Amino acid sequence: MKVFGILAFLLTICPMNPLHADAKQTTSASSAEGLLASTEQMIEHLILQIDRQKDSHPEINQSAESNRPFLSSIPNIKPIDGRITSDYGMRLHPIYKVIKFHSGTDFSAPEGTRVHSTGDGIVTYSGYDRGYGQQVTISHGYGFRTLYAHLSKSLVRQGQRVSRGEIIALSGNTGMSTGPHLHYEVQKDNIKVNPAAYFFDDSNPDKFITIQKPSSEENGSNS
Repeated sequence: MKVFGILAFLLTICPMNPLHADAKQTTSASSAEGLLASTEQMIEHLILQIDRQKDSHPEINQSAESNRPFLSSIPNIKPIDGRITSDYGMRLHPIYKVIKFHSGTDFSAPEGTRVHSTGDGIVTYSGYDRGYGQQVTISHGYGFRTLYAHLSKSLVRQGQRVSRGEIIALSGNTGMSTGPHLHYEVQKDNIKVNPAAYFFDDSNPDKFITIQKPSSEENGSNS
C-alpha cells in the first residue's frame, strides 16, 4: 500500500478537522522550506497514526507495510562502509578554516559507494539542497529523522517506504565538499544529535546505543 493509499484509509477512520479544511483555503504562498517541513510533519503524523490504529483496526495490522516495530525504526547502523573522518561536534571547518559546529558524522568513501538506510522509514526528501549537495532525508517515526548528503546519486523518491539496510543512494562529492564522502545526520524530536550514539555495538548486542569516539587522525577531514 502506498503512502497516499494509507493516508486515504486513515481519513476514513480519522475525519479531517474542519479547521484544517479552512487552512487549505488561505491564499498566501508557502516557502519551499515551509512546504518541506509540512510534508515531513504529515508523514511523521501518518506513521504514528498507523502504529496507534494497529490494535483497533486488524486490517491495518495485517498490512506488511505498516508493520513498524519501534526497534526497526531506530537508526542504529552505520549508513556506509567507510572510515569516520569527522565526528559530531565542534571542529575546524575544512573550507572556512574557522571553528564551527559539525552537525553530523562524515564517512570517507569512494564515489559510488552504496549508502544504506539506517532504519525503517519513509523518504521525505530526495534532491539537491545547497551545501549538502544531492541528499536524501528519511522520517523513521517516533521523532527520528536521518539525512544523507553529498551523494552522487539518489536511488529513492519522496514518499517511498524503505527498510533498514536498504540501498538508498550512492556516495559522492556534491555540494560544499572537499572530497568524496558521506555526511550523515540523526535528528531526534527536531534536534540534531550525535549519530555515533546510535551505532549498534556488536560486542554488546543487548544495547543498541553506544558512544564511539574517532581517533585523532580521523578528525578534521571533509566537510
